[in-house]
Amino acid sequence: MTVTESPSVVDAVRRGLEIHEHTSSDGHRQVRAALTLTTNVERAPAQLWALLTRPDELARWFGPVTGELHEGGRFDAPDGASGSILEIEEPHRISLSWAQGGAEDPLLIQLDPEDDGTTLLRLRHTVLVDAEDFERTGPGALAIGWEIALLALAAHTDGWRGSCLTTVPTPTPQWREGAEAAGYLRAWSVRWAAEAIAAGVDETIARRGEAETARKHLGR
Repeated sequence: MTVTESPSVVDAVRRGLEIHEHTSSDGHRQVRAALTLTTNVERAPAQLWALLTRPDELARWFGPVTGELHEGGRFDAPDGASGSILEIEEPHRISLSWAQGGAEDPLLIQLDPEDDGTTLLRLRHTVLVDAEDFERTGPGALAIGWEIALLALAAHTDGWRGSCLTTVPTPTPQWREGAEAAGYLRAWSVRWAAEAIAAGVDETIARRGEAETARKHLGR
């Protein structure tokens, strides 16, 4: 990764969005949204692997994950999430399904070594949602949880120190009630609205989703 200027902590993550809308035979409109979050972490893939696959390590930064963390195993995660592990290629790739209040959707985590000693971490979550719900809440509502998870991983590993040149906050429940967290959540909402516009969503609809994402996560 070549860095010419230190990014802010918010911009340590690069974001991508692909949207495909289709209508079922009964006229129901749905959107398949593929959200991609990419960042460089100052650890080797083998060092990050344990943090992503061992329950004791996951509990230290992500939260309690219980179950069988191997191919074919099922697991339960924080905030009512659950899923199953479909394929593992240690220490570079985890393919799994992820459900949080709905159907199980594909989730892929890729770890690739970079020439500068960092790991390029790519998280891709593909979600099938009702089109009207997506227009109301936007992609940010689907992505904020992953933004917080990557922030927690960076804080736990100090993995953005060399790129951001600052201390990364740990997103504890107390932190998430404060002014700094509110600034992060608003910034994430703005950036995901921009991704929606780039993916072809009407700007008025995207800005409405931005406001709804911020309202949902800020509680106002």
